[in-house]
Amino acid sequence: MSLLFDASAIINLSLRNKPHAFLKGRTVPLAEYEIGNAVWKQVSLSGELSEEDGARILRRLVDAVALMDIIRVPQVEDALRVACEEGLSYYDAYYVAAAKASGSTLVTDDDALRRKAERYVDVLRSLNL
Repeated sequence: MSLLFDASAIINLSLRNKPHAFLKGRTVPLAEYEIGNAVWKQVSLSGELSEEDGARILRRLVDAVALMDIIRVPQVEDALRVACEEGLSYYDAYYVAAAKASGSTLVTDDDALRRKAERYVDVLRSLNL
């Protein structure tokens, strides 16, 4: 089974010290930006991380994502259609369209995305791996 991981699953698996679960999987080009945004929130908004710790964590995560198979949606219109039909952000719909186009199961820990994505592709939570 081919697995496509969104940023939430990549982050959570990393926090549980299980990067092996996603390293041989797939993701989309925007995953590293979403991961960067999540780290930025922990540095700038919540203060959970220092900028130095955030930078170190971000580097490790981005380096790990670079080892994954990066999938691009061949028909970007498909992602837009899913976004419009489901009221999803284009970013989230892109994961769904990429999973569908590549025949992958989407792995996400975003419950709202999971519920809507189940209409298009098989979906797992990272805890189920």
